[in-house]
Amino acid sequence: MNVLVYSGTSTSPSSLTHTLTTLRAVLVPNYAVQPIALQSLVAHPWAATCSLLVIPAFTPSTSSIPTNAAEEIQKYAERGGKVLVLGSNARVRRAKAKLSSLAPGLGSVTLTDDGILTLSDGESRLNVSVIRTTGSTDGPAGEPAALKSSDGTIVEGLLRVPDGTVDLSDAPGSESPTILAHYELEDGSKPAAGIKARIGDGAVSIWNVHLEYSPKEEIAASILTKQAGFTQEQLAKAEQGRIRILRETLAGLGLTLPAQGSGVARPTPLLLTAAPWRPAVVRRVLKELEVPELGALADEKGFELRDSNDTFVLHSSTAAQRVLGVKPEERYPSQDPATWTPKRIIAFDGGELPSRDLAPRFDLQTYYEALREARKEQGCPDSYANDGWGVGEGVLYGEVVTSTQTLLDKNMRLLSTLPTPFLALASSQLTGRGRGGNIWLSPPGCLMFSLLLRAPLSLLPGHKVVFVQYLVALAVAEACRDRAVLGEVGARVRIKWPNDIYVEMPGTGEKKKIGGILVNTSFGTGNVELVIGCGLNVLNPPPIPSLVQLLQPGSEQHPTMERTLAAIMAHFEPMWKTFVAARGSFEPFMDLYLDRWLHSDQLVTLTTVTPPRKVRIVGITPEHGLLRTIPERDGWSGEQNMDYIDLQPDGNSFDLMAGLIKTKT
Repeated sequence: MNVLVYSGTSTSPSSLTHTLTTLRAVLVPNYAVQPIALQSLVAHPWAATCSLLVIPAFTPSTSSIPTNAAEEIQKYAERGGKVLVLGSNARVRRAKAKLSSLAPGLGSVTLTDDGILTLSDGESRLNVSVIRTTGSTDGPAGEPAALKSSDGTIVEGLLRVPDGTVDLSDAPGSESPTILAHYELEDGSKPAAGIKARIGDGAVSIWNVHLEYSPKEEIAASILTKQAGFTQEQLAKAEQGRIRILRETLAGLGLTLPAQGSGVARPTPLLLTAAPWRPAVVRRVLKELEVPELGALADEKGFELRDSNDTFVLHSSTAAQRVLGVKPEERYPSQDPATWTPKRIIAFDGGELPSRDLAPRFDLQTYYEALREARKEQGCPDSYANDGWGVGEGVLYGEVVTSTQTLLDKNMRLLSTLPTPFLALASSQLTGRGRGGNIWLSPPGCLMFSLLLRAPLSLLPGHKVVFVQYLVALAVAEACRDRAVLGEVGARVRIKWPNDIYVEMPGTGEKKKIGGILVNTSFGTGNVELVIGCGLNVLNPPPIPSLVQLLQPGSEQHPTMERTLAAIMAHFEPMWKTFVAARGSFEPFMDLYLDRWLHSDQLVTLTTVTPPRKVRIVGITPEHGLLRTIPERDGWSGEQNMDYIDLQPDGNSFDLMAGLIKTKT
């Protein structure tokens, strides 16, 4: 599920940035936190997958949220949605007349108040308005304040909106919103600092406090030290209070929070390794990146490598204990991902592997042993020309990374010069990428990797690249049927066009998504470079569906992260070799793919045409990989129109549960 942060032009850029950073630190991996622009709020169906809509602080004297956007927020809240507003003034008023209803049992849209945004509850007749503030156009234009939470705890060191208020003077006492905390002011007054109010079947919480800004970081730290004389110890205590209040607010809005302190919020060093039977891989990688001899990496400072998106510092394995011994929060004290630099890489040369205590969440030794066995079963070669290696035999692994896809796709030096195939692997991702700019969550138990491949355009023409996502999906489906993963139970793993992996749950047969594939391409110097990202739920406990949940209780068969990845790599390699040899033709795989997908002869509604029409899926076009459909029989004439309607995977989205094909958002 998503937590969406409104990013309209009226929001403070600084508040927006800090809101995203703070919520990701608190909510990942349970929720994907991402911005939503005004246009998407109005035009796209965001509400169904949104657990919380967050509105950061607005710039002073901003205009109201456009009426059509306000209506969408009102509808979302009335129908059970939750809204959180940060760093804003607010006013609660009783409407003079009963509000008309949008639908039976719901409230109504009321936009007559003079606030930036007004939400209304039809039953209590209360209007809750976000109103304008004063101050600078950006930054936490705030003043230090102490507040007392509902349990009586005093929290000092938070920033209050200047002369800010949550005005409850016009709200009836019996129907007033719940006060989450109030200020403890020097004049003895105790105005509300945060409230929670019902809006139809949903709720809104509004804080006059800038909960998005950490007292330990700029610019809040400067305000607190200069204006209130806070020490570092006091700033740390204020940060604890801020996080506690924020977590209580989120829990009060119905979100399920990760255990405090259990989530990892900073990247860890990366481990560059290779299969023990390919001892020259690491040295070849370093050579292609123009890294000096390994002796230079033994220096305490390491070797710095600057790339287009990240800066890396490389170390030899002799420095592993020292580099890994630094706590991530000490290496990267800020919560802002832009400050998480440089990233550390430890190179293990000559077939050497890190001990399990250096990589406790993924056993590289077990993985390579499983890969050797899987390669034998799939007939992968023992040797390659020019001292090359096979898929999955060269690995860059991190316990926690920002994104394996970004690591390979956004760093042009790595992208263009790393020898291929090259695999980036993580146990947790902080900013994992999904299709269409979405975030791919990485809860514990999810296998996440990105595979870099390179092929001459003479062997893989550009218009054939679309088939790569189908090929990877097929490799994943086949790997799940491997005896080392699920065996016969793996038949429940199916492909949803164009790039998702689904399972048919035991007992109910309900179809649930457990994985997705993202392929990024780059063309240049006669080659196509492909970064294939994949996330697959392997060991996740309910309610997140995963492979392990397909097994009967007490089953002796049990997938592991290591064997599952090894099986995928081994199944994909011969497919890739055949695919390139056939110059990108998908014909050798078409029958198997159609047997493994969910859609043969499926009747769906095509909403990309006017009026929408029923079509039946018949396959994939062999030349360009389009989804091929034919219009369903005309009930009036008794005739069937045999003209095909072919759909592009990058322009259309398949809502499997609703049986709809619609324009991709």
